[in-house]
Amino acid sequence: MVHVKCDLCGGEVHKMKYTIDIGENNLRYYRYVRNIPQKEKMTGEHHIVQCSNCDLMFTNPRFSTEELKMVYSSQKIIGGNWKDFRYLFNPKLPDELQGLKRKTSNDPRLYQWRFDIISKYCPKDSRQLKLIDIGCGNGQFVNDALNNGFDAVGIDLSPDRIEQGKELYGLEGDTLRCMNVDDFSGNEKYDIVVMWDVIEHVESPTAILKSLKKIIHEKTLVFALTMSIDSITYKLFRKHWNYINPSQHLHYFSHATMKKMLEKNSFKLVGIEMDDSKKKNIIHLTARILLGQVNEFFFRIYSRKSILRILFRPFQRGISNERMKKRLENLYPGQYVGRYHDNFVFVAKLIDFD
Repeated sequence: MVHVKCDLCGGEVHKMKYTIDIGENNLRYYRYVRNIPQKEKMTGEHHIVQCSNCDLMFTNPRFSTEELKMVYSSQKIIGGNWKDFRYLFNPKLPDELQGLKRKTSNDPRLYQWRFDIISKYCPKDSRQLKLIDIGCGNGQFVNDALNNGFDAVGIDLSPDRIEQGKELYGLEGDTLRCMNVDDFSGNEKYDIVVMWDVIEHVESPTAILKSLKKIIHEKTLVFALTMSIDSITYKLFRKHWNYINPSQHLHYFSHATMKKMLEKNSFKLVGIEMDDSKKKNIIHLTARILLGQVNEFFFRIYSRKSILRILFRPFQRGISNERMKKRLENLYPGQYVGRYHDNFVFVAKLIDFD
């Protein structure tokens, strides 16, 4: 763990916002704790602070560079889940993460809202545009971008997810690469840079924005999707907000601090767009909260060895209590589940190109 200054203003004075206990009795972190190496060193209490000068929220202290590489090196640590409670009591389905076992392509309409936003700011024929997805995960968006006519590539730090994407979508060559922006030589230039749910994960947003200058030109547009603490759900849930996760999320932007971060690095904010959750209503949010509570209820029963487990034993059909915990982690975790008016795409353009 390393103590850091504010990446936006360099300030060293901050106030404590939240203390988060990362342990195996917390469903949110059960998979992480079970799979992370050096768990004694990388679990326990983590802190989220807010800069007293510029108001940027960030995790401090946070993992070192090598520790972060460890976190993102395997999908067993960072993601993949089932979405159906019927799975919980079905012994025919595997305990492994759904994301590691699925062999078919996802719905190509899933990211249509992202292409709609890109088209709003880049009306030019997509076949003439080069696109790079930074933090591409398993490459689904890259695959969809190729199918939409873009000349698209993706990069990610997780070798597991890169290999998974190549297998899922049959992407060959350098379409998906395990690397970061600093590894580029500077000869490749892109018209569109997308960073979906990335900037909150990086050690230094300032550094990644500066590094983009290696791969962009004067007309390149950058689309950065991240959660915002200006959202209604953050104001409702605070410490229990779905995105409060110091094991992965190092920075928590507001609209104002994101604008300042872009301007600090010679980018102009040209637009802000909400993700597809703008189509969801309060009924959807309420249903997701209730589902999250049911999931937490089951996990408490099995993690704390509650006598209530007896009530569900007839339905387990040979599934051990330990397997039940593994299955529970494969359901959507947490008190609040699903996006609801809390993720925004910040669209920016470099204003000081040299």
